[in-house]
Amino acid sequence: MCDSAETVRATETAKGGIKYELVLSEPSVNDPPKKDQITSPPKTMSVEEIEQKLKAAEERRLMLEAERLNQINEKKNKLQEASQKRQEFNNNFIQSTKESLEQKMETFENNREAKLKALQEKLKEHERHIEEVRQSKNLNPPEANEECPVASSG
Repeated sequence: MCDSAETVRATETAKGGIKYELVLSEPSVNDPPKKDQITSPPKTMSVEEIEQKLKAAEERRLMLEAERLNQINEKKNKLQEASQKRQEFNNNFIQSTKESLEQKMETFENNREAKLKALQEKLKEHERHIEEVRQSKNLNPPEANEECPVASSG
């Protein structure tokens, strides 16, 4: 196998101390032997076999169509469920927002009423005080009113 006439060998050293060997030779043919192709005799199909194959193909086609319809129905159902969930979420959000607004309004009204009652009570207390002062001035002798002309003019 190592004929010098057929094979040329060269050894070289590259930088970094790498040594390699280059072998030049004619390409060898090591292809596996070709097998004789076995040809089967042509099959003659009967009308019944052809009908059975057509029937099987039709069944496969119908089955694939049914699977596609099922997938479409599943997607449609998922979309409807998602739509229902979104609608429920929106309704819950609207309801909770409405309740919180009503609660805030009720609190606002209660606070407003409490402030008005407090103000009315304060005004009533002021009126009572004014009435007491008037009554005390009326009960005081006239000499006391003369001493303080500013107080009696009011």
